[in-house]
Amino acid sequence: MALYAFAGSLTQPAPHFAAANGEGIAVFRFDDQAGTLTATGAPLRVEDASWIAAGKGGSLYATTETPDHRQSALAALHFDAVSETLRLLNVEPLGGLEACHLSLDAAGETVFAASYGGHREDGPDFGAAVMPVRADGSVAPASFLKRHEGKGPNAARQEAPHAHCVVPSPDGRFLFVADLGIDRLVGYELPGMARRPDLDAALLPGLGPRHFLFDGAGRHLYLVSELIPTVVSFRYDAASGRLEQLASLPIEPPAGGKDQPAGIALSGDGRHLYVSLRLSDDILLLAIDEATGMPHAVSRTSSGGVTPRDLKLSPSGRHLIVVNQDSDRLTIFRRDAQSGALTHRNDTEVGTPMTVALAEFA
Repeated sequence: MALYAFAGSLTQPAPHFAAANGEGIAVFRFDDQAGTLTATGAPLRVEDASWIAAGKGGSLYATTETPDHRQSALAALHFDAVSETLRLLNVEPLGGLEACHLSLDAAGETVFAASYGGHREDGPDFGAAVMPVRADGSVAPASFLKRHEGKGPNAARQEAPHAHCVVPSPDGRFLFVADLGIDRLVGYELPGMARRPDLDAALLPGLGPRHFLFDGAGRHLYLVSELIPTVVSFRYDAASGRLEQLASLPIEPPAGGKDQPAGIALSGDGRHLYVSLRLSDDILLLAIDEATGMPHAVSRTSSGGVTPRDLKLSPSGRHLIVVNQDSDRLTIFRRDAQSGALTHRNDTEVGTPMTVALAEFA
């Protein structure tokens, strides 16, 4: 199996971003022994690919936006591992603002998308969207668009709902959406997207949930919040689909500094959790208690750049790739399997990278 990395980038000027030096989606061959990335060719021009996820049979999907950043879309792509080339299958408009995250069901037959700007008054919008995948890997128009309601106490960032992350439950029966604007994990039942308020997890007002993931065993969910830097752990009951909050761990900033959490990654053995921290430009390592599933902070490591927006572990867990947005590079760290400690290996230049996805091909 050959391992590849797909890096999305900001290609057009946008609010809240220092620069837009990206060229599209760049493809790299990833040597997981040496920890090196080798470009396979020129990037494919896909505008503002802020999140990428791999599907089945070489399919990839990316959130993208039109030039005025007022109309989100989902791009479906196909990667040919023989020629090592990426081609665009189709771009399906979503009708919402700032689609920022996506995931797929286990079969690769459905794409779920989250829209940060899900409060638009001048047209259709959504907090969560469901898009069927066609036989050729392209995406069909959304079969469901779900809008959230409410706001939070942070007037600048929580004036309306802001869905930021969407992930199906490990068994595929439910869908959860982290909404930064309303301090809530919002629950739906699949496949019909029936709203299930009983599955919601209400969070501390003002917390601002950003990203979350399930552990490999499907027993725990870990969430990182952006506005009040915190890691929240939950126990997941697969039978009922309900979440029980176990702990809320504040992220202590460096002396005299500030943190703004962004990405989250969990080792395959479930022992180590990593959180990228913008403003301080650090990666936080947390250890997971095997008996309780609760994390505790262990150490910080410099991200090796500026504004670490995303981070992904290689399938072996041997390396961690950090997306340093405002220093135009991907930074690779060697990971110690026992301690979880990170050691800087090298850097690869990518203009204004936003996200990276890893996928193996025969």
